[in-house]
Amino acid sequence: MYLSRITLGNSQAARAELVKAMGKGVYGHHQLLWHLFTSEKKRGFLFRHEQSDGRLAPSGEPLFYVLSKEKPDNTEQLFQVESRSFSPQLKPGDELGFQLRVNPTVCRQGKRHDVLMDAQQHWLFKEAKQLSLSAVGTKKQLKHQLLDLASDEDINRWKTVIEGGGYRGELASRLGRQVTIDLALKTISEQALLAWWQQRSRQMGIRCLENDDRLQADGYMQHDIKGKQAGAMFSSVNLCGTLVVDEPDVFLASLYQGVGRAKAFGCGLMMIRRV
Repeated sequence: MYLSRITLGNSQAARAELVKAMGKGVYGHHQLLWHLFTSEKKRGFLFRHEQSDGRLAPSGEPLFYVLSKEKPDNTEQLFQVESRSFSPQLKPGDELGFQLRVNPTVCRQGKRHDVLMDAQQHWLFKEAKQLSLSAVGTKKQLKHQLLDLASDEDINRWKTVIEGGGYRGELASRLGRQVTIDLALKTISEQALLAWWQQRSRQMGIRCLENDDRLQADGYMQHDIKGKQAGAMFSSVNLCGTLVVDEPDVFLASLYQGVGRAKAFGCGLMMIRRV
């Protein structure tokens, strides 16, 4: 395997390809990087897209990290490519820092749902039933009903939810009803994501350290997919923290395969380092 850091070249041809890729939305980066793997008929690489901060490329320019079976072929000279062989030597008990952009989903009745939004929707349904409401409608409609009808007891129950997550510090301020329910929903999302990651990590032959404050999630986004049916989208979120290797072979296979779905859209590449 090869791990590469890739930036765009300065040629007019490179700029033209970037403009073309930007017009294709989130899938454009994937097609742009295909120029480095023209001999492959199926996607054999994972990638992560960043915006340069000006150190490795001009500020705002795309910066890619790519994990591939084949060494990138820059014959077209569209990119600046730095590649090295990637074959980590791991043993049980090794601790690694990691960064991962992932598309967390859950399957219900044959359909895939965003883990964070699914958890929020179920919590709103449960709260609506608690208030003897019909528990139907959109997320926005349910929130409005709850805000209109919630008692002080209900508000305190929402604050109890917040106490169990990363937003507990906000409780030191006097929170209005709107802010309280929003923070409760964020906490529900956070807890659902971390539970999803705990389960996924066990399947990968790794585990997270218990009560590790270094495990963080941020950058949640929903992305429209151009060229698909109306409303087609996927979500991504960034995870970083520390993991412990339990089964090195299982973990490396998962690492090379990529984590989760939406790999063609820049999800699934886990960056690791020794700690």
